[in-house]
Amino acid sequence: MEREDKEMKSNDKLSNHCGAFTLVELLVVIAIIGLLVGLLLNAVQAARESSRRMSCQNNLKNISLACLSYESAQGLLPSGSTVNEARGRNGLSWHVKLLSYLENNSLQEEIEQQVERLRQADGDKLPPNVYELKQVNEAHIPIYACPSDDEVIDNRNGEQYSSSSYAGVTGSAASRGDKQSYIGDEDTLCGVVNFDGVFFPGSKVRLKQVLDGASNTLLAGERWYQLRVWTAGSFWPVDGDSAPPAAPVPDSCMSSLKNVSSEIPVNAPLASVGYYKQHEDDDRPGAAPAEKRIVAYNNLPFGSFHSSGVNVSFVDGRVEFIDDTIAPKVFVALASRDGAELETQP
Repeated sequence: MEREDKEMKSNDKLSNHCGAFTLVELLVVIAIIGLLVGLLLNAVQAARESSRRMSCQNNLKNISLACLSYESAQGLLPSGSTVNEARGRNGLSWHVKLLSYLENNSLQEEIEQQVERLRQADGDKLPPNVYELKQVNEAHIPIYACPSDDEVIDNRNGEQYSSSSYAGVTGSAASRGDKQSYIGDEDTLCGVVNFDGVFFPGSKVRLKQVLDGASNTLLAGERWYQLRVWTAGSFWPVDGDSAPPAAPVPDSCMSSLKNVSSEIPVNAPLASVGYYKQHEDDDRPGAAPAEKRIVAYNNLPFGSFHSSGVNVSFVDGRVEFIDDTIAPKVFVALASRDGAELETQP
């Protein structure tokens, strides 16, 4: 009997030992679970970003194909921006020109009707300032917004306007020292206007003028930095010393277009290369030191919220993801349509 009692007590101890965790074991289990959850969340976030990046690429692909459809119908690529006859008035961007080729015919017609009414009311408004268009700038155009860009808006004139995650490429003549293919001065607020690319104010580029080849010439790329209302093309500053309206206009400030500069790389680290000359502290990405506000408006960087690179499209409609580490001379070469450069692959 005594032996049986001892065996029962021994079994009870074994049972108690097997049925409970020590504090150390519990902590180890919690740590493992936490690690697994962390890995799972990272995997989910990576999958979501991969999906957003693919969606962004599809947007840019469709935009580029719309440009080719426009060229097929009109005989030339859409103008980067209409050139306004009055100082300080933003002309219409190339995004507006593409609306009917992106299944937005009704909005295209509404803009045309408003432009015509403004012409009839005041002949000096040719073309009108885009900010005078009613209930247009607030319109959200999904194909112009990259899903990874969670704030595709622009705070201007006390209003929140819908913007675009994509800018047209004006070229890179200033960085290449091609004085025949750019105009203006880097020391001004806006900087130079390159016109060796396929988009610039008043541009009328035909595919046969893309001498470097449609597959070797940039059309557009992602951007996220401030001042990018989707309707706004370009304007010449009120206080600028500009020539009479022409295309391109010296000192033009380009909202829907950007230069490619060897000094401003893809996803440029703003703390190093600098911020827009008139950057305000409530602009993306926030406060900036006064001494770092040195970048001309037209040179604001191409960049994205994707990891390690940016989506760009080429004149042939192809979309590529180019890495942050792309050599500046290659990026510069890809931006010109007729530079005859050898470095033509990202």
